[in-house]
Amino acid sequence: MEIDPRAQLIEWASSSLGVKGRMYVYTPPEYHPHGPALPVVYLLRGHEREWVNRREDDSRVGSAIDVYERVRARGEIGPLILAMPGLASTDNRVPSLLADFAAPHLTDAEGIGSGRFATFFFEEVLPLLEREFHTHPQARAITGFSLGGYMAVKAVALHPELFVSVSAYDGAFPYASDNGRRSRRYDTLFTAPMFDPALGRPRDPDRLRDHNPICLLMRANRAALRRITWMIQYGPEHIEPWGANFYRGEYLLRALATLGIANATPIAALPDGAHIWAVADRHLEQALPLHYRAFERVMKSDL
Repeated sequence: MEIDPRAQLIEWASSSLGVKGRMYVYTPPEYHPHGPALPVVYLLRGHEREWVNRREDDSRVGSAIDVYERVRARGEIGPLILAMPGLASTDNRVPSLLADFAAPHLTDAEGIGSGRFATFFFEEVLPLLEREFHTHPQARAITGFSLGGYMAVKAVALHPELFVSVSAYDGAFPYASDNGRRSRRYDTLFTAPMFDPALGRPRDPDRLRDHNPICLLMRANRAALRRITWMIQYGPEHIEPWGANFYRGEYLLRALATLGIANATPIAALPDGAHIWAVADRHLEQALPLHYRAFERVMKSDL
């Protein structure tokens, strides 16, 4: 493991979880607590280390901070803050799914506590960052890789008023039925035991629906969703099912199209994509300028 030294680890006693909350934060060199308010991009995956670990897998040669500085050096974005909250167990074996757990007692993994991760993210992480750092209150974006992509889209579906843009690479999106009114009965995406604490055992259809981003999008405020910039990418069809989430990404785009939402990138399925960090970083490199343009619209409207 090689954590980028430019990332600052923030720890606090979480009232939602009853255990320690953790988040890595990167601030650009010109950041000053009494300077201009900066926009924020929240980067999700699971463990707080993943976006800033230069050796998260063998494909990777840098971190999200290296990606940011590359894009910044090209003049495509201005200063912004990167925030990477921990949304999984300490050992990263138990994902949170950005849920308040149905059955936290089904795991003894450290870092879970009460399992109230949705409450933790919306009521602790966002306010803490905005309290401790000088951030722009309307300029928030969110992105994610794999289950982080699922959580990014889920966060926006739950609270579209909080974000101006969202991106996801190779997200694990469950299917829905009956025009998004319920989760598809035989979808095996979340049947693994590692999801038992978040979703309960046996799985309850109503709970699966309430944690399905497609279902949440279909009942969200459509006008609010359309104000958001969306960038969805995924790997190619020929490496399904183990190397990419092509079909699930295509399904999300079809659902967004029914809501009148277009994908902000002309290429959704990356021909040379794969479910690896090198490609997730490449997605971030394309997404950051889109996020920043969304930030500029909001910040200019305040002038």
